[in-house]
Amino acid sequence: MLDNLQFRLRSLFRREHVEEEMNEELRFHYEHQVEKYAASGLSREEAQRRARFAIGGEDKIKEDVREARGVSFVETLLQDLHYGARMLRKNPSFTVVAILTLALGMGATTAIFSVVDALLLRPLPYGDPASLVVVWENSIRHSHPHNVVAPANFADWQRQNSVFESMAAMADTRANLTGAGTPKQVIVQNVTAGFFHVVDVNPVVGSGFTEENWKQGKDDVVILDYGFWKERFGSDPYLIGKTIDINGKPQVVVGIAPKDFNLYVKDGSLTGAKPQMWSPWAVPQSFGDRKESMGRYLTVVARMKAGVTLAQARDQMSTIATRLQQQYPDTNAHWGATVVLIREQLSGDLRPALVTLFCAVAFVLLIACANVSGLLLARAAKREKEIAIRTAIGASRWRVARQLLTESLLLAIIGGLLGLLLAVWGTNALLAASPKGLLGLNSVSLDNRLLSFAVAATLLSSLLFGFLPSYVATHSPIAETLKDETRGSSAGGRRRLLRHALVVGQMGLAMVLLAGSGLLIRSFIRLAGVNPGFETRNLLTFQVSLPRSKYAKDPLQVAFFNEFLARIERVPGVRSVSMENYPPLTGLGAATSIHILGQPQMATAESPVSGSRVVGPDYFSTMGIPMLQGRTFSNPELNEARHVVIVNQAFVEKHLAGENPLGKKVVIHMRDDKVDEQNPSEIIGVCGSVRQMGPGEEAKPNAYWPMPELPYSRMTVLVRTSNAPSSVVAPIRYELRQMDPELPMASIATMDQLLSDSISRSRFTMFVLGIFAAIALALTAVGIYGVIAYSVAQRTHEIGIRMALGAQRRNVLGLVLRQGTRLTLIGVGIGIVAALALTQLMSSLLYGVSATDPVTFAAVILILAAVAFFATFVPARHATQVSPIVALRYE
Repeated sequence: MLDNLQFRLRSLFRREHVEEEMNEELRFHYEHQVEKYAASGLSREEAQRRARFAIGGEDKIKEDVREARGVSFVETLLQDLHYGARMLRKNPSFTVVAILTLALGMGATTAIFSVVDALLLRPLPYGDPASLVVVWENSIRHSHPHNVVAPANFADWQRQNSVFESMAAMADTRANLTGAGTPKQVIVQNVTAGFFHVVDVNPVVGSGFTEENWKQGKDDVVILDYGFWKERFGSDPYLIGKTIDINGKPQVVVGIAPKDFNLYVKDGSLTGAKPQMWSPWAVPQSFGDRKESMGRYLTVVARMKAGVTLAQARDQMSTIATRLQQQYPDTNAHWGATVVLIREQLSGDLRPALVTLFCAVAFVLLIACANVSGLLLARAAKREKEIAIRTAIGASRWRVARQLLTESLLLAIIGGLLGLLLAVWGTNALLAASPKGLLGLNSVSLDNRLLSFAVAATLLSSLLFGFLPSYVATHSPIAETLKDETRGSSAGGRRRLLRHALVVGQMGLAMVLLAGSGLLIRSFIRLAGVNPGFETRNLLTFQVSLPRSKYAKDPLQVAFFNEFLARIERVPGVRSVSMENYPPLTGLGAATSIHILGQPQMATAESPVSGSRVVGPDYFSTMGIPMLQGRTFSNPELNEARHVVIVNQAFVEKHLAGENPLGKKVVIHMRDDKVDEQNPSEIIGVCGSVRQMGPGEEAKPNAYWPMPELPYSRMTVLVRTSNAPSSVVAPIRYELRQMDPELPMASIATMDQLLSDSISRSRFTMFVLGIFAAIALALTAVGIYGVIAYSVAQRTHEIGIRMALGAQRRNVLGLVLRQGTRLTLIGVGIGIVAALALTQLMSSLLYGVSATDPVTFAAVILILAAVAFFATFVPARHATQVSPIVALRYE
């Protein structure tokens, strides 16, 4: 077997030497036969003749020997590649256009696949992710289907379920890292017992948490994120066992998480960012107490038992939730439970946009293939006599088709290689333009998965654009071709019809892409033009988090922030300053049940719901939020609890429609019962509504409380400046260090940046789809131009006769333009029907515009028609400038 393999490899890579050996062997046998016949008395000439006859055709013997070597296919392929390369060199214009067209299509496709693969397809960094799920609460009274979980409900879920092997909860918080360089605010993910067992992840350095760490007083340990360990501590392997200061408390580093591990689940994190460390959560006994633990703030992850399906898990959790509704109607009425696979959860709101972009880039690749296929059809028409002669002298249709497909493969390979370079550049551009916080984008790289996709795309595209021209070329009537009668024959008409069909297809696909892009552009313009409810210009934001180890009491927190705001107000360039507990436009916030005195008393779970925000002095003037009724908070109300509240217009419209809100008393049911039935808060003012969740979300009811009412240890400071906000960052940081050198300024951003980030996903999808639509439009224009130019060239003789018989140049111009117009009308018509159907699938990506928006469709039709007209006009004008005498001589 090894000898046979060695012989085949020798035949392949030392072909000239093997061929020489075969020639010598043939000569030896020939001379032997000649000598044999000569010895029998025949003349030398007769002996040579009989020897040649006895041995047979030399070429046939050589072919048989080559077949016996088992490498004839490879040899033939190399011959085809050599011949194909020679043909491509002979037609440089065709080759360059075809390769660039394919490179654009395959480069764009590969670039988008790299993102889709990272976010939707690549294996997740957890053990057996197919059985890993997130369990949410849901309620018909909340618009979002995935709500964080109450600790008491989590405790009951753990006890009552039989479908999960294990279940754990997590909640994010912000803390200050000190004693290791410049103070830094970090995100700590507190996790309950068994969390790392649930996700089936072990530290790459260190041992991780032990059973003891889940007990009160033993939870002073952390596991660091790999990237944070590398960035902050220089990948120090000796950090394990050492302590770091978190909020002034020493914490022992016991492990480093794997490089790609992350579990930021949308709506399950109060931070919206990747955790830098994990801490064991030694939950208190009150964790399951329904009087103290009904605030909803947990994200719950679970692993299904072997053999349990997602449907079974959902059914049981729904049954448990129904049971809890019946047991505890005061806290659980209307609250159900839902189970979501981890991959679906991580990619949920991204999936529609990514699927849309991948379909769009697939259309671009199809347009590119149709374009090249049209070019090959035109080229095949020029080579029809060559192909007919090869067929007539014995070449099979398959042999000729294989030669043509090899040329197509050669084009695809070169286009694919160039496309891969474009893909690398395009991927970097996509990453630079992508929205912040997309989990998985750090895994985008030029790896085996991407290379495999590029190879598959190359092979598939070569078949897509190469099959039709090779089939048509090998099925043309040989006799008509050799007589040069194909121009008006059925074969010539068939080729012309196919070229026209390809252009019509390109027009239809371009129409779909342009319509989708136009809708997203219109949608983004509407979204960007939405008034968020306050003035974003020259407004700086940053966060300050006070460690409870140093600022344990509420009055200390209030006093610190009031003094800090007073210091900032004295900084040159600062017009006004305030604060609130959650930054606007980020999707962060808290909601609570409320009871308005004078209205029917309801169970907590059935009470009206309002957003709850804690604010500082001059908040409404600093933000530029108009006061519609009543007044703002007074100084005494900002320094001690006076039980007052300001509500927004959306609150009034939903909960106090037709009533005068001023003077109404409101009770809120917060987790810590800071405001209760004995101390209702009086509505003293009504302000304009702010789109706290971003421009794409309608303003929700919100109540604003002065800080003494509901003190928070972490606040977002808001600074209105006279000039660029960046100019006051350094002096504000100085003032903060003067007050407490261990407190960092975190999450520094202007409000304009936050506004831009809030619409970044819409902008990203619009930007990428717009680029694809532009590429599709350009390729379609090239396709139309190519078909019309080729048609004009084929009809040059006819045009010459028409002009010789008296036809005016405008008649010839109209003749060619009508041909282009017919193709355009058919392509646009088909494209409109397809676009009306397919744009419905992207309705979830649109804001303020319907998927069948007539203005967008009209604009797209005009753009496509204009491009098609100019692509047709150029060859049409050329046709009018042909001399009749030259045209009559043209063949």
